[in-house]
Amino acid sequence: MLSAQITSPEQAFGFKPGTDRKLADWKDLTSYYQTLAKQSDRLRYQEIGKTMEGRPFVLLTVSAPENLAHLAEYKEINTKLSDPRTTSPEEAKSLIAKGKTVMIITFNIHSTEIASSQTAAEFAYRMASSNDPDVLTTLKNVILLLVPSQNPDGEQLVVDWYKKTLGTPSEGSNPPVLYAKYVGHDDNRDWVGLTQNETMHTARVINEWHPEILYDLHQQGADAPRLFLPPWVDPIDPNVDPLLVYSMNALGMRTAHDVAATGKTGVLTHGVYDFWSPLRDYISLHNGLRILTESASANLATPIEVPFEKLGTGIGYDAKVAAWNYPDPWKGGTWRLGDIVAYQMDALESLTKSAAIDRESFLKDFYKVSDNAVHPAAGPYAYVISSEQTDPAMAVKLAKTLHDAGVEVQQATSSFEAGGKSYPAGSYIVSLSQPYRNFAKTVLERQKYPDIREYPGGPPQRPYDVTGTTVPLFYGVEVAAVEEKFTAPAKQLDTIAPIVGHVESGAAKSGYLLENTSNSSLYALFALTGEGVKAYRLTGTGYTPGTIFIPNQPGVSAKLEAAAKKFAVTFKPAKGAVTGTALEVKAPRVGLYKSWVAALDEGWTRFIFDSNGVPYKTIVNADIKKGNLNAQFDAIILPDNPPGAILTGRAGGGRGGPDRLTYPPLPSEYLGGLGPDGAAALKAFVENGGTIITNNKAAGVYARKDNPTFTNALEGVPPKEFYCPGSQLEVTVDTTNPIAFGSTPTVPIFFETGPTFKVSGDAKSVAHYASDKPLLSGWILGGKYLDGTSAIAEVPTGKGRVIAFGFIPMYRGLSEATYKFLLNAMLYSSSQPTTLPSSKGSGN
Repeated sequence: MLSAQITSPEQAFGFKPGTDRKLADWKDLTSYYQTLAKQSDRLRYQEIGKTMEGRPFVLLTVSAPENLAHLAEYKEINTKLSDPRTTSPEEAKSLIAKGKTVMIITFNIHSTEIASSQTAAEFAYRMASSNDPDVLTTLKNVILLLVPSQNPDGEQLVVDWYKKTLGTPSEGSNPPVLYAKYVGHDDNRDWVGLTQNETMHTARVINEWHPEILYDLHQQGADAPRLFLPPWVDPIDPNVDPLLVYSMNALGMRTAHDVAATGKTGVLTHGVYDFWSPLRDYISLHNGLRILTESASANLATPIEVPFEKLGTGIGYDAKVAAWNYPDPWKGGTWRLGDIVAYQMDALESLTKSAAIDRESFLKDFYKVSDNAVHPAAGPYAYVISSEQTDPAMAVKLAKTLHDAGVEVQQATSSFEAGGKSYPAGSYIVSLSQPYRNFAKTVLERQKYPDIREYPGGPPQRPYDVTGTTVPLFYGVEVAAVEEKFTAPAKQLDTIAPIVGHVESGAAKSGYLLENTSNSSLYALFALTGEGVKAYRLTGTGYTPGTIFIPNQPGVSAKLEAAAKKFAVTFKPAKGAVTGTALEVKAPRVGLYKSWVAALDEGWTRFIFDSNGVPYKTIVNADIKKGNLNAQFDAIILPDNPPGAILTGRAGGGRGGPDRLTYPPLPSEYLGGLGPDGAAALKAFVENGGTIITNNKAAGVYARKDNPTFTNALEGVPPKEFYCPGSQLEVTVDTTNPIAFGSTPTVPIFFETGPTFKVSGDAKSVAHYASDKPLLSGWILGGKYLDGTSAIAEVPTGKGRVIAFGFIPMYRGLSEATYKFLLNAMLYSSSQPTTLPSSKGSGN
């Protein structure tokens, strides 16, 4: 077909993608892609699911018509190449001769990095219409899987915001809210948990198609180089196959060359971006290679002026100075959306051409990397997840996390021995001789991040993301790496069966008991108290502190049955009278503070609450400033955000957005923080009996040098002496404190540039660091500064209390082991001490 027969983006939108001050929104884009699919026999449009807000999540499959007619065959070829256990080298050779390079391209995962949502339309049009020889070669040899926006909700939000502020002083500003419903910029840190619809959809495509290449388009600061490509800087995840590292380095350098060959300047390789965290990389632990580009930003679609002298520096580069990895600096000047689109189009053309020309090489390497995974040169032989856990539901969740990522999971049908230890039936076995071995090993083992300094003897070099991501520690699950080969009676699982809750039969003479070691038990308690069910948490002798007691009361049986089914918990009949000290729990009225300096923790916390039926009300600055908070709330949560962001609305720095020097102001209604009026309202709230809960850096609102009982022990300690940029640490817990009910005596917490507390007077330490070596996974420098300090503090204030966490309890939807601390704190806010009578209750 000729291009004249196919509608161009300019014809569809009324402007060419990249035009100053013009953006196509998701409604425009999806309509256009459907038009392309009707007009071109090279492109198929498919809605593969819904976004978190219910918009269509789209996959475009692009290839030559004859390839599209045989997609099932080519998918099967890649599936066979992905598993050398069932595909011999001889068969693989035949398959490679027939197969196509499968390349998935994800556009616009970070919505304020808006350019690639526009580039996607231009690229889809080119592939659907052009008869350029390079395009025809790509169509013949490559199957392209285009995700034209990895975050359609955010794309729509950003374009709507841009149009709203166009022509005002706020033109080009970023929206003052998270641009994914719950997770904002963390939407590309969800590649292990797979908690959001969008990551689940794309992971499913990868698991089904087994792509050889993934290309991920991003933007960086306006003062950075114009374009970044691999090679990556150190460290590299040791579980990424070396052949993939070589391939990424080579392909990145070739693409950099091709972009520069068009006359474009400012192309950087081997700078800024390391290759460590699995939270933001899925494909390379599934035997494909990942190419990232980061383009310099404009102010969304508004041009900016970037003087040469204002160009910045970063790991591996000075944007004003030529170097081996940055040989042709950009000279500064006007930078616009159209420039970003042009650089991205050149990178796309180069990468897809390479995928076509080196088709055979990519398929050979894919088979080889898969063979390395199924025939590893070193151990462990397998991981075992015992079915005997403090919270068995978390063992099931760990198995499901692996299974959802395509990892093969077996379950023992009877007891067995491995590594000198006995395991019961129902335990899970994860072989490390399987195609996705590297993913399984990365998320199950403990990380040892290398000590890298800016210069010898200097401060630590900042990791791009975090350093410790051991999922069993996040979930509070014990796993064992078994080095020696063993056999066990086991079956491979097609699905991971969930735990089923119930109400145990038997005479409930006084009511029902529910253990509190599981987060699900707390979700059930929120639900029951919200329905008006009388409930207690036992604190007397003879019970695990915090055990939940539901006394007999009218209509309770049906409510317990419903809660048992919904939350997969088991209520046990109390066979005798339940007496002694307790806390009477009523449904807490919780306010979740939402700053106009959007906080990722606020979004993740909201996601956990919404997913599990935990009631709350979002409150903003204006709500707090009105005062009278005690009449509305028992507890107010201040999510992780620096004190300045909370009190004055001053945003800190960040990655992946416009340069702060050129960043326009927000509209006046979004400026400022709580201010003196809001701070006074919170002070009155806590002094009149309310509970304020602070997460991580938000504790700085209260943990100050002028506070005699509650200070941050790390205040003033330079990074050269203490540094912990996202690691898993061990703390010792006072399990008798209501904030820690149901906890184990020691717990792994996730520490990321947070505080730790010195408490005195009537302030209580709920969890503390009992060693100067608390590291479990990741990297820490200067652990001595934590030794003896508190990770959780309860600080009486007037008639109320401040509960401060020196970490994020609900980190990225992963840290299940510490969810209960925040849930308990909320329940504590509405609890009153009492003594239970010895009566048998009022019946059912």
